[in-house]
Amino acid sequence: MAFYKVQSLIFSLLEEGIKNEVFPCAIAGIFVSGSRYIVGRGYKSLFPFLEPLEDDDLFDLASLTKPLALAYTFIYLLSKNSKIELFKPIGEYIELNPSLAKIPVFRFLNHTSGLPSWYPLYREVKEHKENNLEKYIQKINQLPLEYKPGERCVYSDLGYYLLTYLLEKVYGKPFSTLFEEAKSIIPFNKKAFLSFNPLKKGFSQERVVPTSVCPITGKILRGVVEDENTRALQGVSGVAGLFGNIYGVLDILETLLKAYKGEVKELSHNLVKEFLDFREKDFTFSLGFMLQSHNGYSATGGAFSDKTVGHLGFTGCSFFIDLGKDFIVVLLSNRVYFGRTNQKIKDFRVKFHTLLSSLALR
Repeated sequence: MAFYKVQSLIFSLLEEGIKNEVFPCAIAGIFVSGSRYIVGRGYKSLFPFLEPLEDDDLFDLASLTKPLALAYTFIYLLSKNSKIELFKPIGEYIELNPSLAKIPVFRFLNHTSGLPSWYPLYREVKEHKENNLEKYIQKINQLPLEYKPGERCVYSDLGYYLLTYLLEKVYGKPFSTLFEEAKSIIPFNKKAFLSFNPLKKGFSQERVVPTSVCPITGKILRGVVEDENTRALQGVSGVAGLFGNIYGVLDILETLLKAYKGEVKELSHNLVKEFLDFREKDFTFSLGFMLQSHNGYSATGGAFSDKTVGHLGFTGCSFFIDLGKDFIVVLLSNRVYFGRTNQKIKDFRVKFHTLLSSLALR
């Protein structure tokens, strides 16, 4: 398909989303047949004045942090120095209660550990500190399992706080430092950004796309992570907190795609395939990545191949990689600008991915 036709298709989809108040702005990035297509539309903020979206503006990536920061850092560290074995009990590496300690590490990565989905951990601490993670782990350690490990797949933020803690303890560095080391091998575009706490790294609020009004402070969140639990960790965790622009997200995904084909020497080919190809029963997660579901709702509309992995983010961001077709689709938006209960993104994602999936066939 001609370049202008691809851009026209993406343009019309984003315009429809803006018109229907799915989001005030969005930017899409497509990688297909070795080429990139990037199209952004809308205003990142509507009040007190209209602010047009720029192509290198930063988005709160929300739970895209799980695959792009935590799972990716796992792959990098285990490729370099395998101090953790995924199928060994997590209790061999960190001290936990007996029921948690015997659960294999991989079950936290694919959300089959038995842990509850969520808990208001931020209420357990008085100040926002990175070392609050210790207190989070203490609380998680007290929570009963909700089902037998491996019996079900229940998306759990709590398991990813444990995994963040695991990496810090085993490798002896803060998670933010480990991630910066891991991403140092990526050949980033000069416009790319992918990191935590952009305001502390010199970016102005105007460079960051705002999300929602914080229910605690009543202030619009802009450059500060949407997720309350991660905010109490000073914005850094393997659960949420990652900010990035379309260039940064595409760069890391293209690196993962190359690594999957054995073309990145710093990332173990076998390990990358283990993380991305892992399947268990009809569960909807590999190790750190969401799979395309054929039972119930699927953000891709079931239009991609079965070798597709990706993830969704609460703020309105998502990505999917069709590993069998060398095809990447990224959507960054701030759908929560119209309120956290705005669910119009669900139907939009299905239409967006269904229409764009045809590009992989050309």
